Amino acid sequence: MARRSVQFWRIEQLNGDELSRPFPARRLAEVLKKAQDSGVNRHFTSADGTVLLAQAVASSPLPVLLLDRVRDTNLPSVGDALGRRKPLPLAPGDHLLETTYFAFLKRNVIAVLTSGNGPRASRMGEYLEGMLGLEPSLVPVVREDIEEILTRLEVSRFEFALPAERLSGKLMEGEWADVLDSASRLMNEGTFRISLSVGRSGKAEDKQRIRDRIQQLIDLFRRAGSVEHFDYVVAEGKDSLTGDREVVDLLKERFISHIEVDPDVFNDPQKSTTEAIAILNRQARDNEAFFAKTLPDIKGSADSALVPDIVAGGMATVRAAMAAAVESADKAGQASEENQGGADHELVRG
Repeated sequence: MARRSVQFWRIEQLNGDELSRPFPARRLAEVLKKAQDSGVNRHFTSADGTVLLAQAVASSPLPVLLLDRVRDTNLPSVGDALGRRKPLPLAPGDHLLETTYFAFLKRNVIAVLTSGNGPRASRMGEYLEGMLGLEPSLVPVVREDIEEILTRLEVSRFEFALPAERLSGKLMEGEWADVLDSASRLMNEGTFRISLSVGRSGKAEDKQRIRDRIQQLIDLFRRAGSVEHFDYVVAEGKDSLTGDREVVDLLKERFISHIEVDPDVFNDPQKSTTEAIAILNRQARDNEAFFAKTLPDIKGSADSALVPDIVAGGMATVRAAMAAAVESADKAGQASEENQGGADHELVRG
């Protein structure tokens, strides 16, 4: 058996506004299915060059989507019984697909069934923005009043550790990705540990500036989709209300379920999809009471009009076409003004 994790995220905002109605997940599944059936290109290339591809595999009782990272370079090798290496037997035009499964639950919660190589949760946000112009803001579902504790915490130390063999910038984003990629070139065994602290010397304003920066880095860390790969993640500081020292274990704060799966099943595309749908529906049922107790209820109905049909190339193509149309109109307007100016000049001369 192999261990997998189910992460839980919540769509807190959509297109910059608080999302007080259900997210239109069924409409999203319908749009993806329609695009797939019509042969519309659904590939999206993110800013860092990662190619993503989504498809809908269920709409009831829960909408379930797959998000694949599409790879055609740096592919792994296979070996025969004697260990002789050879390339993956891919047909021309085939790609390697690394999959993460997303189920849309009540209260705008998303259950994310991960593997070691599939796209992290934030990639779904990138895909929806690039292909459909939707900008969902995802926040992790937490176990207790951790948000309140961290808000009050005057942080003085942030520390994490993970096995060196897991060091990879793919686990994080931004500055943390750079740190982990650099560390992966320094060591490949043992434990990598990093600690950020305010220190004891310096002016009060300097210490506050360092605290603010560490807090920003903690926020980035918490929003990553791969925290469960770490062995140790803590933030320490003084509670601004009570004055007590607090040590917050960020591994325990995230609401994450760990499950055992049959690796042979997940190596079969059809069986893995069926099993993933069953796992995500079971997780939704098992955790409904916790979500009802800890998360706000969402009233009203979803606004399906928010989700347009997919066009080839995604929203980037639409924006480029609109920009080209505006530029063409501007040029036409300039030409018209020039012609009009020429006619006026002739009249004056005459």
